[in-house]
Amino acid sequence: MPSAGYFNIFTFYIINQNQTDMKKMIFLLLTLFTLQTFAQEISKEYDRIGKFNKGVALVWKNKQVGLIRANGKELLKPEYEKIGSFGNDNLAFTTKEGKVGMVNLEGKVIIKNDYESIAPFKGSYAITKKDGLYGMVNKQGKVMIKNEYEKIKVGKYGDIRATKQGQEIMLDIKD
Repeated sequence: MPSAGYFNIFTFYIINQNQTDMKKMIFLLLTLFTLQTFAQEISKEYDRIGKFNKGVALVWKNKQVGLIRANGKELLKPEYEKIGSFGNDNLAFTTKEGKVGMVNLEGKVIIKNDYESIAPFKGSYAITKKDGLYGMVNKQGKVMIKNEYEKIKVGKYGDIRATKQGQEIMLDIKD
């Protein structure tokens, strides 16, 4: 028969072991609870999320593309066929229903998708094509020259030549 001292040490070991197991279990539960409360969904569900560049990423849903911030805030709903990369001016070309437009990094539509094409900006202006005729817009989306010319060329000195009814004319932009 075991002595009383041996019984007390054995009882102490079992109680102590149960307390250690209980502490481990409590620690594990608190850890799981903490992880669960910190991990939360911050964006809508998308088919694909692209890489972040300049704090934004392209997102695809049902073969349409949109734009989100790193915090999950949707800047542009996925309703475009294409969104190009953002340039140094923080503008990107968009395509929607076959028409071209432009947006900025904040998701603001700068130029509506009304154009057949928009050339890259030369300085502050870009040549646009709409209904087969050419015009120009600035980086704020303001129409500077209406789309009523058969051809527009910007010279290396900033001179603007346009063709209307087969005749070449010079144009001057007034902001």
